[in-house]
Amino acid sequence: MNLRSYLQSSAAAHSINWSGIGGLLAALLLFFWLAKPIFRDYFTRPNSLTYAYGGDALALYYNTAFHARYGEDSRLQATNYPHGEYIYLTDAQGILSNVLRVLRQMGFDVSDCAVGIVNGMPLYLLFAAVAVVYGLLLALGGLPLPSAVFAPLIVLLSPQIIRMHGHFGLAYPVAIPLAMLWFVRKYRVRSWEKRDVLFLLVALLFTYNNPYVGLNMNLLLVGAGLIVLLRHRFERSYWMPGFGAALMGAGALLWVFLDFLRHDPVSDRVSPQWGFFYYHARFEGFFYPPGSLLHGLLQEAGIRVPAEMEFEALVNVGLVATTALVVGLLVLPFSQHARQFFKVEHTALVEVSILLAILAANTALLPISQRWIEDNLPWLLMFKASGRLGWPLYFALTVTGALIVDALYRTVSPLWARIFFLLIVAAIWRVEIDRYIAPRFREAFQENIFDARHEAELLSVLRENHIEPSEFQAILALPRFVVWSDKVRPDLPFEAQFWSMRLALATGLPIVNSVLSRVGTQHALERVQLFGHPLIERALLDQLPNRKDLLLLCGLGGETLQPGEQYLLRISEPLAQTPRYALRRLRLDSLTPSAAIRAAQQLYASGYRQAPALRLGFDETPTEVAFYGQGCHQTTPTEEWLCTFPRAPFDRDTSVVFSAWNYIDAGRWSPGLWLISVRDADGKELYRETLESRQSNDVQGRYWFRVQRDILIPRGGSVAIAACSDSPMRIDELMIWGKGEAPLIDDPQAEGFLLENVWVRKPKH
Repeated sequence: MNLRSYLQSSAAAHSINWSGIGGLLAALLLFFWLAKPIFRDYFTRPNSLTYAYGGDALALYYNTAFHARYGEDSRLQATNYPHGEYIYLTDAQGILSNVLRVLRQMGFDVSDCAVGIVNGMPLYLLFAAVAVVYGLLLALGGLPLPSAVFAPLIVLLSPQIIRMHGHFGLAYPVAIPLAMLWFVRKYRVRSWEKRDVLFLLVALLFTYNNPYVGLNMNLLLVGAGLIVLLRHRFERSYWMPGFGAALMGAGALLWVFLDFLRHDPVSDRVSPQWGFFYYHARFEGFFYPPGSLLHGLLQEAGIRVPAEMEFEALVNVGLVATTALVVGLLVLPFSQHARQFFKVEHTALVEVSILLAILAANTALLPISQRWIEDNLPWLLMFKASGRLGWPLYFALTVTGALIVDALYRTVSPLWARIFFLLIVAAIWRVEIDRYIAPRFREAFQENIFDARHEAELLSVLRENHIEPSEFQAILALPRFVVWSDKVRPDLPFEAQFWSMRLALATGLPIVNSVLSRVGTQHALERVQLFGHPLIERALLDQLPNRKDLLLLCGLGGETLQPGEQYLLRISEPLAQTPRYALRRLRLDSLTPSAAIRAAQQLYASGYRQAPALRLGFDETPTEVAFYGQGCHQTTPTEEWLCTFPRAPFDRDTSVVFSAWNYIDAGRWSPGLWLISVRDADGKELYRETLESRQSNDVQGRYWFRVQRDILIPRGGSVAIAACSDSPMRIDELMIWGKGEAPLIDDPQAEGFLLENVWVRKPKH
């Protein structure tokens, strides 16, 4: 958008002059002066550094770099092998990743600079954000000098800045104020212009690149347009800015989400995401989050404030803007200039931002039942990090606060006192940035481990151990990591993630493990199942495109491996060992079927049968789903104590095995928790343990998780078992048997039998 022609329009608050352009240049220089101590060498050598070595940041670096180097279409194949994922449904910045892929396919391979581009795009676009905020302040009546001072301060304190060292697709502060500036112009011009096509393209690009950014831009326009229509009582002369803004925002969202719906390769994504009620906005997060100046002042005054806060709630309007808003609320309503200050286009943006913030806060602010929302507004729950919808309020309040300071600035005289006042206010805002923003980047200067030098070191390990990547079809990393799905515990062991992603990018071998936002439920469980009990058939093996081996990478981070993970190590062949990871060959033939399954089938064919000491099969009443037999049990959303064992006390200490199955799906059914309470002969509780089903690797029957635990029952004592969840659970086949025993249950009508509470296919006669 041409800033000069925009500000020259008859609707602009000030006609453009060289002082305005000089103010813009001053704003950009001031921003660089303030930002350089924070981002340091990222400005000049972004491809040499990474903000982090693990977690979200490493995965997002890796996904973009892999797609830039090896991608063939809009399917991201870096992870979730062999299915991959539609790249626009990931956090891999789909637009950016696809642009890099297309450039390579056109002969301009810049994949070696992918990390630098991921770092540089948000960083360099901060200059555009400063320019847009500067233009917005001028358009709403600000003077060039205060606007030049406040534009970089507003951008540097914005909530997107603290996403720059991990959630790269969210780290674009330019998007929201750009939508605000476009709306202000439409309200004043009241006609369509050719440049609106460019704005629509920008809105679409941001929405494709990260839907949360698009939601903020476009919902802001929808709400502002509707508020204008209501404010002017649908007066015809305001149809264009009202309906135009609403249609622009709704159209961009509808286009993108229809495209997602059409190309989504998965039909069972988790829909009621619990994070909607947890990753929300909070009043404290807007005005006095930990680390902010106001938070410190309140603490010193002896006022109790939260010491910690969930990350998505951190917005921080800042002490200066908050103070200015309080002053404005106290003074402006009684001022004869209030009507001139509170322009309709300005207040519409503030009002819709407040509405979005209320949505972002949801149950933290409104006395609405979570269950009611789940039952009546389930579509809302797809926005897991709802707190991000409060970001427009940050810009609405800080811009308003800056304009109030601007109004106060005009009342100060003489000129030297006016400048001194502005410098004091700016210095306080600068201190806020140094206190709240800068500390988050002190440890964010790591070497780029995806560069050519580090890659050569990895490949040398393969050469020295005569490992040929072409002999393998993909990398399987353990300990297991399958993220991010609410149905699976989001463990992300550092060594396994760090080395598998580095090796994958160096060799071109994709990773079987899923590291995707909102990964499909079946895809997630199929990958968890790979690490399951030896008796479990691995459904994913039948979906692999060839019979090449898997390169098993075991991170040596000291984590305790589950039995199924230990089993994979036993049946794989060692290839290489380093201090931090080991490489092994996992042959598919060793898993299809496993020797354990064949032995179990032989045991069944021999006529062996043994009942467990306790079995709750819940087959009295047939149900819609069941793990084995005709029925399962639906628990109440509390602690439901299901059984106590034994009925007659043992005359000695006895070790038993507890095992049970939980049902999950992409909807409301979640695995929940199990409680184990062990009591002595006098009934006194010795200890209580909580088992989380999502942590288990034992998955069967499409959507069933198994939990299992060894329990020592003291002489004369007992163990009580309870299911615990804040929503109903479906459970089946609760068993207890003596340790060392192998119970085998056979339903003549079933295709399989249960051995140690694991389903095994019956042998063919």
